[in-house]
Amino acid sequence: MAQQNYRGMDFEQYTEGFKDSLVCDDNQSNLKIISETLRDLKYNVAVSPDLENAFDRIRYNQFDVLVLNETFGGGDPEKNELLETFQTMPVNNRRRIFLALIGNNYKTLDSMPAYIKSVNVVINVNDLPNLKVILSKAISENDQFYKVFKGIVAELGKT
Repeated sequence: MAQQNYRGMDFEQYTEGFKDSLVCDDNQSNLKIISETLRDLKYNVAVSPDLENAFDRIRYNQFDVLVLNETFGGGDPEKNELLETFQTMPVNNRRRIFLALIGNNYKTLDSMPAYIKSVNVVINVNDLPNLKVILSKAISENDQFYKVFKGIVAELGKT
């Protein structure tokens, strides 16, 4: 996945015209599925190996999609530091990011836990083999939902 390693920083493959995504999952088999799916959906894929790297990446980059495992960084699913950062992020910044939360205790595409966790979609880890269909549907619905809003904001020059 990474092309070069310089002082611990990975430089992933970048394709012009693709949107940018960040994957935060400690499970190697999940990483493989998620990364391949995002590449198939035309996203450049960056992978964070730990919380510190993830915080650095979101501080200095604008990602279109972020896929987060609720246990990323070895934390408690109820107290995930990275998720808490997105939950408290100013709404104008948060709205630009499609956030998918992966966990063991969710029913995939269930709107209520997604709303409670302030994410765009929840995905059960057992449904990762169907991730391409799930993300395609969820991202498309999110884009449709915000299309008019984003158009008006852009027209007002407040992007």
